Amino acid sequence: MKNHLLWATLLASIAAICLSPTAAIAQAAGPSGTNVAVIDMLEVFKHHQRLQAQLADIKKDAQLEEAKLRDQRSRLQSLADQLKTLKPDTPDYVAKEKAFASMQADLNVQLRQKTREFQEREARIRYNVYQEVVEYIGRFARQYNIQLVLLYSRQPIDTSKPQSVLMGLSRPIVYQNKLDITDHVIAAFDRPPVPVANRGPAIPTPRR
Repeated sequence: MKNHLLWATLLASIAAICLSPTAAIAQAAGPSGTNVAVIDMLEVFKHHQRLQAQLADIKKDAQLEEAKLRDQRSRLQSLADQLKTLKPDTPDYVAKEKAFASMQADLNVQLRQKTREFQEREARIRYNVYQEVVEYIGRFARQYNIQLVLLYSRQPIDTSKPQSVLMGLSRPIVYQNKLDITDHVIAAFDRPPVPVANRGPAIPTPRR
């Protein structure tokens, strides 16, 4: 009878291990810290001082270009006003009409080119900062044995804006408890940039 009980106990133990291999491995390996974390990247970018400074430079340059184009638009409008005072098919009208068409085409080309240049410039800056932040997140995660970092939004849903509600309802992270590493990452970049040679490997503590 005792042998039957021993065999039953042994078979039950084997079945439990087969049904729950993850639990058995976890028990063998011991605790490994927090394996999952979340981060609000938009919040990180908002507090990234170097990124904000570079975006401010782009805005200033765009405003200067806008002033130049505004002068050209003013000259174009002046030429259009002159055309209204002339009789069609007269030599003066034809000459000014050609000048107007040429100036308008040139202005449109400049506008498209400058828009594309600023968009590409901003995209490169944001991408470089994103790569830098991701690299830091990787170092942070390895130090604290975090295996997965998911995008997360801290922003509350604005019920007065349908788009905000729709975006809020589609958030992949419904609940998290003390898994947010956003402040830790912000602390690493929320200060004036320093030379690479002077940067230490230490992980900063979160802001309070």
